[in-house]
Amino acid sequence: MLERYENVLLLSISHPPIRGRAVSQGTVITMASETSSQTKRFKYNPTAAMVVSMVAGVVAGLVVGPAMQNIQFIGNIFFRLIQMGIVPFVMCEIIGAIGSLSKRELAGIGLRATIAFLVSSLLAATFGIFCTVVFKPGAGLAQTALVQSATTDLEATSVSISQTITDFVPSNIIGAIASGSMVPCIVFSIFFGIAIILVRENGDGSCPVYGWVLNLNEILLQIIKIVMNIAPIGIFAYVSSSVGALGFDVLLAIGKYILVLAGATLVFTIAWFIVVSVRCKLNIVTLMKKMVPMSVMAAATISSAVTLPMEMEDAKNKIGLRRDIADLVLPLGVPLNSNGSALHMAVTAVFVSQMYDMEFVGSALIMVCVISWLLSLANAVAPGATLISLTMLIPALGLPLQAVAILGGLEYIVAAIRTTLNVNSDVFCALLVAAKEEGGIDRDIFDGVKQAA
Repeated sequence: MLERYENVLLLSISHPPIRGRAVSQGTVITMASETSSQTKRFKYNPTAAMVVSMVAGVVAGLVVGPAMQNIQFIGNIFFRLIQMGIVPFVMCEIIGAIGSLSKRELAGIGLRATIAFLVSSLLAATFGIFCTVVFKPGAGLAQTALVQSATTDLEATSVSISQTITDFVPSNIIGAIASGSMVPCIVFSIFFGIAIILVRENGDGSCPVYGWVLNLNEILLQIIKIVMNIAPIGIFAYVSSSVGALGFDVLLAIGKYILVLAGATLVFTIAWFIVVSVRCKLNIVTLMKKMVPMSVMAAATISSAVTLPMEMEDAKNKIGLRRDIADLVLPLGVPLNSNGSALHMAVTAVFVSQMYDMEFVGSALIMVCVISWLLSLANAVAPGATLISLTMLIPALGLPLQAVAILGGLEYIVAAIRTTLNVNSDVFCALLVAAKEEGGIDRDIFDGVKQAA
């Protein structure tokens, strides 16, 4: 019987049945097709899983309340597993990307990307200030119990423009890696990559250390992929505990602040889509669809660095961004292109000034814009870095530090909003850079005509 079935199966493979042929091999093929269809139907979709985990986390946090904080440690473990390899991964990506270029290529792509990063982040901070001044989300909160009873044991962190710029250069690269300070790590990586270029061009064209960096990068990427298998569990635990700790009262009191931040981010993102689609001659709807998975990942993990592997893969394999441009510009954008962080800092600063009846006008708003822009570059890669930034931003502008006690609990909500723009703007800047390069965007890949090699 078994031998007969094997013969029928072999016959069906050698001679596929035509439609309407009522023979046994046609039945075998039909059964195989149905099984294959069912397998595809139930294929695991990581993007959908993260969306479900976020929604479930919000619902659980609102329904159960503060008790959900008991599982926050699960979310903390997940983020620590992700973070343990992120900084060296980003460094290896940048070293590898720069080391593969010539000096002329580095000057062209790298310089244009840096200019795009800095200008777009400055525009984001300016737009955030404009929206907050117009809609005044903090007006009328000065006499509320939320503001009157706010206390904190946090200490102010002094900040100046000169010191902030100085801190971008590492004095100890091991210390910078340990603290998660991305800009100093990137500065070191850039010098490392340039040194590899010089060694290769001045020697026989080879550099053993360069190959070692590429291998290490591949290993770190595999570690990140392994950890991401438990992403929905970690995200549910973190979201539910964060929302449960807040409660309805806090969310209602500062709901207008969240709406202004989310609205300004959405409008700025749409403006980016329009500019990029026109400049690069890309279909805006198709571009939006291709960037949905990385946007969901950014909102779920609230970390640009954690989203970087998926962002780079989709940029190359779905959008058609040329490999050398994606490998250099996207990792550089993690610390240098924080459109979402700059907008968030600016909105928060003006909101706090309104909340305490200390509104900024004239040149003071320019100072808010510059400080917000610079501090957006100084963010660490770890979730929870908002508290560090706020303890630098609020005192630097002469505002009460008690505001941190009110806003600190909103970490997940505001981080999900700003990280989405951070990640998307990296791709936007890379596309603008690629538009000036011959073959910078493979339109056949973007249109789905062919797959990336």
